[in-house]
Amino acid sequence: MATGLIVPVSGPYLGSWKAYPIGTLNDDGYVLQATLAGQEVNLSDAYGMTLVEAIYRGQNWRIRLRGLEANKTGLLSILQEFGNTTAVGAGATDLNPHLGLIGTRWTSYNDTLLLTAILGNPPTMPATLTASNSGFAPNTNTEMLMTSKVREMPLELVLLPYTHVVASTTYNVPFSTT
Repeated sequence: MATGLIVPVSGPYLGSWKAYPIGTLNDDGYVLQATLAGQEVNLSDAYGMTLVEAIYRGQNWRIRLRGLEANKTGLLSILQEFGNTTAVGAGATDLNPHLGLIGTRWTSYNDTLLLTAILGNPPTMPATLTASNSGFAPNTNTEMLMTSKVREMPLELVLLPYTHVVASTTYNVPFSTT
C-alpha cells in the first residue's frame, strides 16, 4: 500500500472565553498571528542602507475569528469586555455595552481563551491552546451586519504575556499548548 508524502494536520476547535462558549466560526476558524518586533540595523557608512543586523524587541500575538453565532455568550463577553448593562452569563444573548471605567488597565478585563481540538484521528496539533491573559485587541474594529444574511462577528483578541511554569522553570508566554 502506498503512503502519502505528507500527513496534513487539520481539524476544527471548540473555543471559550471566560468559560463561555464562542460558538461556530466561519471556515477560517481561529487564525493565530505573530508579529516579531525588531529594530533594523541598516544605516551605516560601510553598507549604506543595507540590512546588516537586527535587534530583537519582543513578540505580539493575536487571534482573529469570525463568529457565526452572534448570540453566543463567549462572543458577547469579548465584545462587552469593559462592561455591559445586563449580566452576560449562561443563556444571555443581549448586546448592551457600556463604557466602563475609562483609564483602567486593559489587563483588568482580560480573561482566559481556551481552544480545544475536536478531532483525534489523525491527531490535531496543538490539542489545546490556552491564553490566560487575552482580550479584545486595542484599537481594532468589529462589525455586525444588520441584514438578512448570517450575522458574522469578526473579532481580534490580543494575547498578552503572563508567567507560566514548565518543568519548574518560569517563562513569560502569550499562550501555552498541549
